[in-house]
Amino acid sequence: MAMTTALYVVFFALSFAISVPHFTVLYLPIILLGVFPLWFGFSGLVGSMIGAFIGGVYVEGLPLHIAVVEITTAFIIYGINWLLIPKMSAEAKTKRGLIILLSIYAMSLFVGTVAILWQFSAVGMFPAEVAWALLPGTFLLNLFIVWLVSPALIKAISPKLRAWGVYSGNFSEWRSRKKKV
Repeated sequence: MAMTTALYVVFFALSFAISVPHFTVLYLPIILLGVFPLWFGFSGLVGSMIGAFIGGVYVEGLPLHIAVVEITTAFIIYGINWLLIPKMSAEAKTKRGLIILLSIYAMSLFVGTVAILWQFSAVGMFPAEVAWALLPGTFLLNLFIVWLVSPALIKAISPKLRAWGVYSGNFSEWRSRKKKV
């Protein structure tokens, strides 16, 4: 959990290179939200949510009560990925599996981007016109990054994590392991 939190905060800090006040347009933690559900399961979710809060407060400079928006967004994206990525796609070995994986990444990123922009406009951080104007560029920039990096990380690192006994798998795999224990 601590490791996922630390990585999330580091990626969040690196993201702030392309930002507008109180909003990170380039959202590098999306890479982690694409792989942590498969690698770390529930502890990765908690670590990502803590990292999102810390990143919101210390990187974006959000007030504590508004930084909760970052927690919600991390939860939404992580949850969609963890619940919907099937085992065959998690391995990213076949064309069909890769297409399903990329489609789920696109959906979770779009839902998460809409959720954060809606929340920021609801709490008065942005006027709605500004928030919705940021949607296409933010979505496409981050989609390209997650499509490029996350499947490569899954292919490169997942076999090692499996060998070490750390790999969690998708939600159904994680749940079946918890039932056996």
